[in-house]
Amino acid sequence: MAVDAALARLPAEINCPICLDGLRDPVTIECGHNFCRSCIQQSWADLQDRFPCCVCRHPCQERCLRSNTQLGKMVEMAKILQSTRGKKKRQEESRLCEQHNKALTLFCEEDLELLWPLCTQSPDHQGHQVRPMGEAASHHRLRLYSYISKQMVDVQKLISIQNKKPLELREKVQKQEQKLASEFEHLSQFMEREQEAVLSRLAEEEKDIQQKLLANTTAFSDHLSNLRSVEKEVAEKKHVTPDVKMLMDIKGVLHRCDNLKPPAVYWFQLRREECSLPPQCSALQNIIQRFREEVTLDPETAHPNLLVSEDKKSVTFVRIKQRVHRNPKRFVVDPVVLGTEGFDCGRHYWEVQVDDKPEWAVGVCRDSLSKERKQPLLRQENRCWTIQLQDDDYVMWSGFHV
Repeated sequence: MAVDAALARLPAEINCPICLDGLRDPVTIECGHNFCRSCIQQSWADLQDRFPCCVCRHPCQERCLRSNTQLGKMVEMAKILQSTRGKKKRQEESRLCEQHNKALTLFCEEDLELLWPLCTQSPDHQGHQVRPMGEAASHHRLRLYSYISKQMVDVQKLISIQNKKPLELREKVQKQEQKLASEFEHLSQFMEREQEAVLSRLAEEEKDIQQKLLANTTAFSDHLSNLRSVEKEVAEKKHVTPDVKMLMDIKGVLHRCDNLKPPAVYWFQLRREECSLPPQCSALQNIIQRFREEVTLDPETAHPNLLVSEDKKSVTFVRIKQRVHRNPKRFVVDPVVLGTEGFDCGRHYWEVQVDDKPEWAVGVCRDSLSKERKQPLLRQENRCWTIQLQDDDYVMWSGFHV
C-alpha cells in the first residue's frame, strides 16, 4: 500500500510546472526548481532584466539554466514504473480465461473460480451456481465481513469468559482453603478428644495400680509386724522360759514360723494405649491410593437428560432433554451414564463427589447391561450394585449374586 501511494504521488514530482507533462531535458534554475528547458526559455523570452521563477516567483539575476541529467534519467525510470503499474492494474482488472483468452466475467460459487460464459458449459461447472463477477464480489465481501464480525463477537465472548477465570480460580481456591481449614479443625478437635480419652484411661489405670501397690505395702507391714511378735515370743522363751516349757511349746512356735510366709511383690505392666486415628492419619489411606482409578464418562451412553462436561469428569441432570444423535449404546429409560473404563479383576477404588444433590446414585454394573438400554435398571437382575440417596434416605441395592 505504501508503494502504491508513492507511485500515485510520483507524477506531481516529475511533471514540469509549466506544461504539466513529464520533464523533457530538465534544467534547474537559481531557486532550485526544475523545468523543461524549452518551457522555461519560452516563459522568459520577452524578459530583459529579471527572470522570475514560475513556481515561487524568485527573481533570477541571469539566465542561468543548469542541465539536470540525473533528474532526466529518474523521470524516464518513473515513466517506465507508471507504465508497468498501469499495465499490471489493467491486467488484474480484466483477467483473461487461459483456455479461451477472454475476459473473466462470471464466478462459480461451488468451485470459487472466475469463468468466461463458455466455461459454464464445461462438465466441470455444469449445474453449479454461477453469478456475475460484480454481484459475486459484493456477496463475498458481505459474507467475509459477516464472518469476521461473528469471529470478533465470539472472540470477545471468549475473552470475557477468560477474564472471569482468575475470579473463578480465586473462589475455588478460597472454597478449597475453607474446606481444608474445616478438615484440619475437625482433625484437631478429634485429636484433642482422643488425647483426653487416652490420658484419662492412663490416669484410671495408674490409680488402680496405686491402690493395689498400697494394699501390697500394707500386707508387707502386717507380715513384718507378725514377724516381730514371733521374734519377741522367741526371745522370751530363750531367756525366761525353762527348757522343759520351751521344748513343750516348740512345735507350736515352729508351726507359726512356717505359716509366716511373706506376701508376693506386686508386679505391674501398663496397658499399651491405642489411638483411634482417622483414615487420613493412618497407612490405610496410602494403601487405598494404590487402587485409585480415574473414571472418564462416556457421553455416547448418557441419557438425553444428562449433560456430560467437556473433560468427561462430571455429569449434570437437566430437565430439558438434549438433542442427541441416535446411538444403540445410549440409555433412554433411566438417567444413566457409564464410564469408559472397565475392569475384569483386581481391586479398584474411585471417588464420586455428589455435593448437596437431593437425589443421586452411583455404582457398578456388568458389561451385559449395555445390551439392555431400553429396560429399567430394576428389572435387570444380577447386573447392578448401587448406593443411592432417595427420599432423604441412603439405600444400597444389589442385583449381583455372588
